[in-house]
Amino acid sequence: MDLLAVFVLASLIGAFMLVRVILWTTNRAAGSAITRYFKASEHILETGEPPAEWLVPPLRRRIFSAAPPAVTQDEIMKRLDELFRFFEHCSFFENEWTREQLLAQLEAVRATWAKRDFA
Repeated sequence: MDLLAVFVLASLIGAFMLVRVILWTTNRAAGSAITRYFKASEHILETGEPPAEWLVPPLRRRIFSAAPPAVTQDEIMKRLDELFRFFEHCSFFENEWTREQLLAQLEAVRATWAKRDFA
């Protein structure tokens, strides 16, 4: 019976540790994504330019494409739309007015970028 109790205890400790690792990893990934979105919006609003990482084509295209890799206008606009959608649903704002101001500024940037060629 003692062996069974040790096995159950070890299983519970292992499950607890596994849950802790999963939660830690999830929190770290979420924090990284949130930081990336806020840094991108800050860069866009300060400079009026896309962040440098948005101008680098995806790794799969750099590796597998014979043509010189370039980021298209559509890809940059998709990234901006993704940023806009994030801030529409983000709960990290002090109040709704702050969110509306940021979204209005991003919408103005979108209108400017729609007329521009990033190639």
